[in-house]
Amino acid sequence: MIQQFSQHDLEHLYAEAVNTIQSQMNFSDAVKQLEDAARAGHGKAALFLAELYYQGFRVERDSLKAQYWQNLATMQA
Repeated sequence: MIQQFSQHDLEHLYAEAVNTIQSQMNFSDAVKQLEDAARAGHGKAALFLAELYYQGFRVERDSLKAQYWQNLATMQA
């Protein structure tokens, strides 16, 4: 089920996830926050996830997941 977020809430969720990643804190929580934001319509979150999976940055490199998030970002543009 996709949660409904206001645009303000999506921006906050995205910013919180990015800050968590940059501070090297709980990375799995940050990825979940990005996934929630991306599924709710935040294109930058979907692009961020695509790049994480493409590069294999602190996640297992996965071209299928990277493509999924890239496609989702494209649809949200």
